[in-house]
Amino acid sequence: MDIDLSALLQASDVMLLFAALGMGLLIGKIRLGGFQLGNTPGVLLAAIALGAWGFDLDAQTESLGFMLFIFCVGIEAGPNFFSNFLQDGARYISIAAIMVVTAVTVTNTVARLLDLDSGLAAGMLAGALTSTPTLVGAQDAVAQQMSHLTAEQRSLIVGQISVGYAMTYLVGLLGLLLILRYLPVVMRFDPREQAQKLARARGMNSERRRNVRTPILRAYEIGKTGESPVVGKSLREIGIYQRAGLIVERIKRDTELLEPDPELVLCAGDKVALVGYPSSHGKSDIDHSTEVYDPDLLEFRMDAVNVVVADPEMIGIPLTELELENRYGCLIDGVTRAQVELPVDRSLRLDRGDVLEVSGERNRLRKFAKKIGAIEHESDVSDLMTFSFFFVGGLLLGQFSLLFGELKVTLGNAGGLLLAGILMGFFRARNPMFGYIPQGAINVLKDLGLNIFMVSVGLAAGADILEALMESGLTVLLGGACIMLVPLTVGYLYGSLVLKMNPILLLGALTGAMTSTPALKTLNEMSDSAVPALGYAGTYTFANVFLTLGGASIIML
Repeated sequence: MDIDLSALLQASDVMLLFAALGMGLLIGKIRLGGFQLGNTPGVLLAAIALGAWGFDLDAQTESLGFMLFIFCVGIEAGPNFFSNFLQDGARYISIAAIMVVTAVTVTNTVARLLDLDSGLAAGMLAGALTSTPTLVGAQDAVAQQMSHLTAEQRSLIVGQISVGYAMTYLVGLLGLLLILRYLPVVMRFDPREQAQKLARARGMNSERRRNVRTPILRAYEIGKTGESPVVGKSLREIGIYQRAGLIVERIKRDTELLEPDPELVLCAGDKVALVGYPSSHGKSDIDHSTEVYDPDLLEFRMDAVNVVVADPEMIGIPLTELELENRYGCLIDGVTRAQVELPVDRSLRLDRGDVLEVSGERNRLRKFAKKIGAIEHESDVSDLMTFSFFFVGGLLLGQFSLLFGELKVTLGNAGGLLLAGILMGFFRARNPMFGYIPQGAINVLKDLGLNIFMVSVGLAAGADILEALMESGLTVLLGGACIMLVPLTVGYLYGSLVLKMNPILLLGALTGAMTSTPALKTLNEMSDSAVPALGYAGTYTFANVFLTLGGASIIML
């Protein structure tokens, strides 16, 4: 039996799509020395190769990919989008806005100098900034703002957007990574030293990974072997957490269990249950040879949960004011904002939608969670009903238009879905039980949507990219390098000279403004710290919105 693989791929969009995904993801895993291309560039290259052989996808398949991606981006941005306007996030908003405005201006200038059409220019902007939201905004603007053109003309413009993106993507990605590697050398600062400096100034732990140690419970009898330095002192005077990092979980006096009130004075013969990491138990003033086994003190359940910040009164409160250890007897192991893990910084101010990984006794965890928000839903079941209604609502928002003379302005599918996703994420942060979707499910939908969209872009670009490279490849590549370099330079000068930001924190903010996750990983490795993630999370949320509008503006103007 003969199988014509080419005919099968031509006849089945599903087979073509997953063949491109499989090959692209395989290419993305290939490592040359210390360099790995990554999933998105790998899928793009595989799709370009298939497109050069004449393969293409149905338009509906392409649309589904970018719709899923942009909607999930909105859901992730929603918790912090509105609250950032009211807090210190103003400087991050300004960085993202300045970089996008500069990039759009440079793109228009390059397009005029090189006599490029708007489609190729928009693709260059998206590729040079490695920004998928820009690409989504540009392609959607063609469908929404150019309805007066024929379908063939619109298809040609979309193809040119894809070509521009494919030609400049690697220029933008590799150029950004090289700049991040050598800028500290040129500007004469050590990324590790700057990260440690900021960590010390803020009293934070700059380690890149979450604290994965398991707290343990031990019980000790006070004064069992003689006079103890803690007898006759209150828990506040002893300051056992401040000195040793241990939490007094409960106290037993004779047969009575006592709550660990800060003013409670310890007596000889008291039995004290202490919770802390193994190294902490060796630092306290209590004699460790007096360890005892008492079921009343030791038999209770320790849990680790994710607590979502939702209470409006907690927004803007620094972690240190929560008094998590002294007041609630809990330990904080990690903080996540906008899907970016942040270092545990005691001065870090809470934002709506932040997820705190907290460990402690079950009842105390519930008391703490009730104070600041709610325990994140542990179910694996997604609220697809809410997801679907907000998705449809986003498509409906995209249909509304405003007329300015002969110019019709609409949000389009991209803008409508992005706004709907932001609203859904915002409401989820206020009530974590509303529209619950496990983060793993959101990640799958976003990654699948992004890579389906990359397949469609690569297939559309493949047919024309060789011809474009022959005709104007060098000028387009140089133009893409300018579009990447100038906004990055302007953003760095603005952040360092005007905002006086710490250099490594500023570089994190710049990578967030370009929505470049590979660049953030590079910064984390260079600084051996999670400090860059603070800046990345600050600009990333707004950059997704601004870049979507930037891509559409190139087409519209």
